[in-house]
Amino acid sequence: MNKLFILLLLTFISCNPDSSTTPEAGDDNPDVNSTAPVTTTPAPTAPTVPTEPTDVGTITDAWTEEFMELVNNHRRSKGLRSLIHDDEVGLIATKHSQNMASGTVAFGHTGFSVRCADARDALAGGNLCAENVAAGQTTPQSAFNSWMSSSGHRANIEQSRVTHTGFGYAKSSSGKYYWTQIFIEL
Repeated sequence: MNKLFILLLLTFISCNPDSSTTPEAGDDNPDVNSTAPVTTTPAPTAPTVPTEPTDVGTITDAWTEEFMELVNNHRRSKGLRSLIHDDEVGLIATKHSQNMASGTVAFGHTGFSVRCADARDALAGGNLCAENVAAGQTTPQSAFNSWMSSSGHRANIEQSRVTHTGFGYAKSSSGKYYWTQIFIEL
């Protein structure tokens, strides 16, 4: 018991900043190198919080209109009906693009089933649901071209059963664009 008490007392004295047993730089103690730089360990910083995208596509902007023209011109050239852009589905697509741009979710289809359910709710029904996402393209034309160069994405655009769509995009704080298109059969 006495050994434990002495050990705790020694630990307390050696850790006590008011203790005079610890030599200070500038004292006349030859064991202290007063020319050595003093370094402190910086306090840990809080994890970075994803920033909001700096550029966000809305349902009425020129890029959405341009994109819808590209999609519908292509569909009509294939004998398919034009898709109706639904504002609420567009907001769902935009939110996913924002989440990818801010790093809230990884690039991809995470949460796809929730977005489909939300899109069906927005349209008061619906059957088939599909989604295209892209990253890095800087214009609606380049996003469209990327999707048209991919058989799976192209199949979504050319799906004869879909009737409605929502399109959205967001630009990350580093300048990278994220694109989302949701397709619904109503």
